[in-house]
Amino acid sequence: MIRLTRARVWALVAAAVVPLGADEAVELHRAGSAHYEARRYFQAIESFQKALDLAAEEHRLRVRADLARALGGLGFEYLAESENRLAEETFRRALKESEDYFARFGLGYLYFMRREDGEARTHLLASRRLRDDYAPTHKLLALLTYRKGETGRALERMKQAARLDPKDPETRHLVERWGVEIEILDMFRVVKSKRFELRVDPEVPDAVRLRVETELEKAYRGIGDSLGFWPRRPTPVVLYSRGRFHEATGTGHWVGGLYDGQLKLPVEADLLEDTGKLAAFVRVLRHEYTHVLVRSIAAECPVWLNEGLAQYFEGRQQRQSIYAALYERINSRIPLRKIPARLEDVEDVDLVRHIYLEGLGFVEFLAQRYKPFRLRLFLRALAEEHSASRAFERTFGASLEDLEAQWWSVIETAAGPGR
Repeated sequence: MIRLTRARVWALVAAAVVPLGADEAVELHRAGSAHYEARRYFQAIESFQKALDLAAEEHRLRVRADLARALGGLGFEYLAESENRLAEETFRRALKESEDYFARFGLGYLYFMRREDGEARTHLLASRRLRDDYAPTHKLLALLTYRKGETGRALERMKQAARLDPKDPETRHLVERWGVEIEILDMFRVVKSKRFELRVDPEVPDAVRLRVETELEKAYRGIGDSLGFWPRRPTPVVLYSRGRFHEATGTGHWVGGLYDGQLKLPVEADLLEDTGKLAAFVRVLRHEYTHVLVRSIAAECPVWLNEGLAQYFEGRQQRQSIYAALYERINSRIPLRKIPARLEDVEDVDLVRHIYLEGLGFVEFLAQRYKPFRLRLFLRALAEEHSASRAFERTFGASLEDLEAQWWSVIETAAGPGR
């Protein structure tokens, strides 16, 4: 996944730079170029627009191309600030000026994040036709292919991205990991149903695999009914033995499951012989399948809320104990807006656990006070608004900050002194 930190945005924009020419509006054009190089996109856009008004006809195409590139840079600035609606508008405005590969890539990235894979692929292929040596485009196309469960084709595309940008550590890591995964998956058998396409480790007994299929069907119906979404295409699922799961995914022993475009689950051979082990596995399955649905409905869902929903649909909530645990750490609470966008970047394991707890506690609060069906409405609103702030206002009639204040007040009442 391409990480949109501020530094990464600047790196993407820098990679998109094309040497600028001159025309009769040379001073304005130069000023726009200087602003662009300094990442002052508003000023660059203003200068290029003025230059366009004065440019001779034979130079207008070049000025419009530079204007489109500056708009593309601004679009990625909006993406870095999670202003996705503004980002889309800006990328589309850029394409009205010029058929620019960078703006096309921006739209492809935006639809990739929304998990609208058809739209993402259309824009990324258009970007690649305009410039075939831009590594991030090949990388996203590889990730789209991987989502479909086509690991072999995805690996070849990721290798091309690595050849174009050998310094990208994430691309190198994915090439290595997918290579290991393919070697392992070559031994797996494929079992297809209407709703799931399973790759099954030969060490997983048929009886266990059948029980897993039954639990997947239950999740498809139960969680699907709760969130009002049932995937149209079969969901790729990989059932690993415990050891092979960690080898293939590169995860630590504490990871119970993974969804990275494919639903990956470690399965014990004696799963049916231990009721406690089976119950724990079903919780993991429901947790990861919730991620499948949330990312399909509203891929822009904040990570803390996504994890809260996944825990909520595990089906083992004990509200009082959750609130008690939160009250014990009330002085360490983290405003929900301050939670990092990528938990993978948080090295403090205790902090990650606290973020998961806050996410679950907040979802419990919303379900209790506003009824569970509003969780479904919120995800729909988020998908339409492309703004968490607007989605909270539209669904719950209050801002996130106001909802958060209500929630902590409930925690203090329910778990504080004199409860």
